[in-house]
Amino acid sequence: MESIPKTWLTQNWNTFASSLLVHGLSQLGVRGFFVSPGYRDAPFIAALQARPDLHVKSCMDERAAAYEALGFAKATRRPSVLVCTSGTAGANYLPAVIEAKTDQLPLLLITCDRPFEMVHAGAQQVIDQRQLFGSFVKQSLDFPAPSPTLDMAAWLSYVRMLVEISCEGRQGPVHVNLPFRLPLDPVETADRPTDAQVMDAQKLIRNLAVQPDITQSTRLAPKVARDWLDDLRSAERGLIILGRIQGREQQRAAAALASSLGWPCYADITSGVKGRLENDLMDPTHPLMTRALEDYQPDVCVYLGRRPVSGFFDNYLQKVQPRAYWVFTTEATVQDPGHLPQRRQVTVDLTTLAPLWSGAPFVPMPVHEALWQTSDRVRSALQKPLFPGFAFADVAQEIAAAIPTRDHGLFLGNSTAIRAFDNWCDLQGKRLPNIEANRGVNGIEGNIATTLGLAAGTEHAWTLVLGDVSALHDLNSILGLPQAKAPIILVLVNNSGGRIFEFLPIQAHGWVKDPLITTPHAFRFEGVAAMAGLSYEHCSDRLRFRDLYQKALQSGKSCIIECQQDALADQMYVKAFKSQE
Repeated sequence: MESIPKTWLTQNWNTFASSLLVHGLSQLGVRGFFVSPGYRDAPFIAALQARPDLHVKSCMDERAAAYEALGFAKATRRPSVLVCTSGTAGANYLPAVIEAKTDQLPLLLITCDRPFEMVHAGAQQVIDQRQLFGSFVKQSLDFPAPSPTLDMAAWLSYVRMLVEISCEGRQGPVHVNLPFRLPLDPVETADRPTDAQVMDAQKLIRNLAVQPDITQSTRLAPKVARDWLDDLRSAERGLIILGRIQGREQQRAAAALASSLGWPCYADITSGVKGRLENDLMDPTHPLMTRALEDYQPDVCVYLGRRPVSGFFDNYLQKVQPRAYWVFTTEATVQDPGHLPQRRQVTVDLTTLAPLWSGAPFVPMPVHEALWQTSDRVRSALQKPLFPGFAFADVAQEIAAAIPTRDHGLFLGNSTAIRAFDNWCDLQGKRLPNIEANRGVNGIEGNIATTLGLAAGTEHAWTLVLGDVSALHDLNSILGLPQAKAPIILVLVNNSGGRIFEFLPIQAHGWVKDPLITTPHAFRFEGVAAMAGLSYEHCSDRLRFRDLYQKALQSGKSCIIECQQDALADQMYVKAFKSQE
């Protein structure tokens, strides 16, 4: 008889059922498993230990583990698997689950549990884990506790179903609640699986169809395509807005359409094409650009992708009311906070749009030239020494000038970090590498963990740019940087609190803003770096940062560069920038 491979654990039904799931998921193309310590998930961890060919990461904290799995899913576009013990452990996954649902990322959550008879009997470390994630998962199943009556075909069928649900259409998280009775250890029991049952399991695994990659192939219906092309041909003052666009093919398609139309175009930092288009516009919130856009009064607007970082165009389009407003996006929800009645929102593969357009070459008129001339004036303002201090914009401009375009990624934290690259940085002619950000719900937690997952999935280096409050929300993930699969340069801009609020209307109400909203502090991160065994550097001026960043790129090792800034430096920089007429 054929011998049982060492990758199958057969000591008892718990370890065997776990091996069945691990082998089934592997057959379906799943490669990343992120486990958190506990006892109830010990059978599953044992099964993973028998599969050294898989990417298995032990994460002390479930919240960080979930974001690391999310980063791995971003990189691979395949489901990452999370495994945790019973009780409140799984509840810590929720922030990342919400991000995955909103950002359409595939995750498979396995919450190990005590058996049914212990859930409501006063046992320790137990809650009712059924439907733990509510509407934030696409599907949730309760598996039975493994036993000699285990239906292997049904288990594998449901695993395949969950992987398919997670990957199909608008991708998202799915959940399995998996109870285990004792023993949780890999010890032999009298009624353990037989060799014949293991052989049957292997046959089922071999016959399990590998889920093919699913791609968006949606095309415009003929009538919709005709209406869209009619609007393009009749436009006198067209405007293109490129929001967040994922995937190189989709980004190239958006750039091709924008170039082909030739209209003035605003490209978001997460569009993947910012700075690469000749018709690109600068920061719309600069007073010069705001006035020029108000004078421009677009009659047709075409919007591609998801919501951009800036909320400027939400109010702007409500004000100017273009006669035609086309939104092409993968989102199921309305991508128009102003709810313009003329909006037509369509789910479409962007690669199918540019080939439809065969209109006459675009000939700029004075109204277009005036808008681009204003944009050039704003761009020129960024070339001047605007502020004697050290601002986030200085960090962004130095990174944009030096970051490699191959085998390197750029992750931008939310709040000020991503806005510095979006609005306060001239990227014209610069080719930035792949840019990632957690823009599903724009949270500030889990950014370091997400980058750890991206580094594992892409197996190349990353630069991560964060503010101090975001870093404080994910401190324990810093401990994982020395073990990252590829180098991560953490550029940590410390302006002693949540300074994004200095740009919001609440800024005028200091008695409300400080200290409960801005949360000022005097923390330095040198001690955290030392605790993690990371190389650490500190700077407080642009030239010093330039030198440190270039050395970090050359070192090929993970490190922290802390950029110390005055609390109001960014506010003063933006004030100087926007005063340039």
